[in-house]
Amino acid sequence: MDAPLSVTQFNKMVKQLVECERLTDIVVVGELKEYKPASSGHVYPVLTDGINVVNCTFFKSALSRLTFKPEVGMKVEVFGSASYYEPRGTVSINIHKMVPAGDGDEKKRLDELKVKLIEEGLFTRKRPLPRYPRVIGVVTSQTGAVIKDIVDTARRRFPADILLASAKVQGEGSAESIVAGIEALNREGVDLIIVGRGGGSADDLKAFNEEIVARAMFASVAPTISAVGHATDKSITDLVADVYAETPTAAAMIALPDLRAEIDRVRTLSRRMDDRLIEGMESRRKDYHLMASRVDSRSPMNVLRLQMATVDGLIQRMDSRIRMNIQECRYRSETLGARFDLDRLMTYIETSMAFVDDQSERMDSSMVKYFELRGERIGAISARLTSLDPNRVLDRGYSYITDGTGRAVTSVGSLTEGSSIDIRMRDGRAVADITEVIRDG
Repeated sequence: MDAPLSVTQFNKMVKQLVECERLTDIVVVGELKEYKPASSGHVYPVLTDGINVVNCTFFKSALSRLTFKPEVGMKVEVFGSASYYEPRGTVSINIHKMVPAGDGDEKKRLDELKVKLIEEGLFTRKRPLPRYPRVIGVVTSQTGAVIKDIVDTARRRFPADILLASAKVQGEGSAESIVAGIEALNREGVDLIIVGRGGGSADDLKAFNEEIVARAMFASVAPTISAVGHATDKSITDLVADVYAETPTAAAMIALPDLRAEIDRVRTLSRRMDDRLIEGMESRRKDYHLMASRVDSRSPMNVLRLQMATVDGLIQRMDSRIRMNIQECRYRSETLGARFDLDRLMTYIETSMAFVDDQSERMDSSMVKYFELRGERIGAISARLTSLDPNRVLDRGYSYITDGTGRAVTSVGSLTEGSSIDIRMRDGRAVADITEVIRDG
């Protein structure tokens, strides 16, 4: 029996066998399962035939001779030699040249599925997300970092409940598990759903390119966010979702507003509302004083005061005239007493008094008629003012409407949806927002 070999000795023997002359110039056909550029500039593709895989090394010097852009799922021919990496004990192909070998089966399937879903309109519908979601559903692995990232982000940004639908996101049965999670969250009535995982190779993300997952997301009652991270190309899930996010953390930031920013926004709106209310009150106060001054100048009491002042003036003038007549009669009587006898003087006095009485009766009659005419005129003015009194109009069920600037609204043409109006009624006022404007006809 030969002496046992060390690991190093065994690997050297395997390296000699793998890198024999037979395997120094080979051509291998397969689909690109992975195509990962490294920071060094090299690429480490993984080829598959649907059953087995083989790792490859594509050094930067050979990459410069590429005449096409390799993509995951593409079928290619690689020319190179077998290589055995002793420190890790792995076999790979050192690629000297790579050329397309026709479309790969996976890429062809994806292209056909995309065309089918585009024709059915699954990629064009994009629903808005709720501004303040109360419950966010998440379809992902229970043990991965995705749910932790989303919960941590939600805790920092906005108070919302996170409901997890644990799903298998890789391997056999993962597509069906994701579909079940979406349907379960919709039954719970969540406000929106985040579907995703933390990234991986194209083969790892295969479940998110399945038709049943795409249709489940499109059928979701709640709006959806796709957060399948770190893929070179967007998955079918990304294209169907209402919103696409590059990572689960980005999805949480899209789904939830920033609480501090919202508080600042509310404070700003509150200050604006206070300013508008103060401006509106000042405008209403000015309008009131203007209307009050107009009404007061024509009110029945003011008219009556003016008429009473006129009557008082006439009475004073009449009293003064009577006093003057009596004094004149007294003077005449004294003058005539020296010239005539007493009988003639008495006759003259009686005649003068009769004249004064007659004038007084005529003046009384004139004053009565004057007051009657003035009363009728005042009554007409009072009735007219009463009919024009805005409060009387409001008592009959009408209202006085102004816009946000204090101008009277007389036509729906000056209103827009979302604008505010001030409605003044008999016993107060109300502020309302316009939700719909309907024109007659």
